[in-house]
Amino acid sequence: MDALILFSVFLLMTLAFLFVFFASNNKVVFHAHGLRHQVCLFLLVVIPIFVWGLVLAGFRPVDVGFDTPRYVETFLNLDGVFTARMVGESYYGNTEFLLWPFQSLLKPFLSVRGWLVFNYCLVFFLVYLYYRGSAKALGFSSAIFALVFLTFFLVYAGNTMRQVLAIPIGALGFQLYRRGNFFGGLFAIFIAIGFHWSSIMFLAAPAFSLGFFKRDRVYLLMPLLALFSSVFLMDLVGFVIALIDVPMLTDRFNLYFSEGRVSHVGHVWEKANFWICSITALVFFYVCRPSRYSDNVLHQYVVLFLSLVFFGITNADFSERYMPYILLVIPLLVAMIADRISIPAFAKNFIFLGFFLVLGALVFASGSSQQTLGYSF
Repeated sequence: MDALILFSVFLLMTLAFLFVFFASNNKVVFHAHGLRHQVCLFLLVVIPIFVWGLVLAGFRPVDVGFDTPRYVETFLNLDGVFTARMVGESYYGNTEFLLWPFQSLLKPFLSVRGWLVFNYCLVFFLVYLYYRGSAKALGFSSAIFALVFLTFFLVYAGNTMRQVLAIPIGALGFQLYRRGNFFGGLFAIFIAIGFHWSSIMFLAAPAFSLGFFKRDRVYLLMPLLALFSSVFLMDLVGFVIALIDVPMLTDRFNLYFSEGRVSHVGHVWEKANFWICSITALVFFYVCRPSRYSDNVLHQYVVLFLSLVFFGITNADFSERYMPYILLVIPLLVAMIADRISIPAFAKNFIFLGFFLVLGALVFASGSSQQTLGYSF
């Protein structure tokens, strides 16, 4: 992949962001203003980021990274809806019950390249679908959803395809359930689990009806408690898996915990993603106290997955698995933090847009991004 083209796209995206900053007329750019403002954000934020992600993830080489070649091989061997799950288990090794049957419906119409592009576009749309409700509830423009693809979520979109399909669907289900649409929420969570087993954690949604989740300090104490409990990770997860007694989950537990598997991740606390997720989430809980808001669904979502990241810190595969769940909501967290600070609108815009431009540059320059998405500079 030509580094000059990538750099040019990033430069154009930066210039578009700068134009938004200087043309904002003392309006907070992430707030939901009128139609003109929404069109401006769509043209100068959403479209440039969409193209940026399309080039990097949608048009990545098919032979790079650890997962992409195996996804492509599995896709090429699909021969129908009813055998798709078995083909997926044979060639890729996953046992989710919806992923490959869904992908098999696409095979007659798409080439391998078309399939990768379609999946990227689908993830982009699903993230928007989640933000349409979550951003509106906070008084923010749904256009900020595109900023998710300036985080490492973009790299996941070009690697762990099944998980990035599951995450926004599960997040939408969690949101629907916590706002009273129980059937719709559980249905969406079921779909998410069918794409990736890690989404089973969304079934914790009913637990947030407990009274102590109305206390601010719980949202800081729960991740810390999870961190200190991490030494018991294997025993506690093993107990839960045995209680549920689902063979596919038992296989996953044996692979990641009982068979001495060596993780490619290394120590999770050495990864930039860990600190980006952890620091942003903890600052969010401190600055944006739940008691200040009538809707705490986002707080509940973040505390669930930050606790899982901390709880799994002794097992890098487990902890890293839940980081993209937090990356999905990073634009919402940064917007809420900036909104709480008593500074002029232009300063809020500088913090907000600057944060994601810097983060996008870090992702672009990261060695793991280059290795996974198949570019270099």
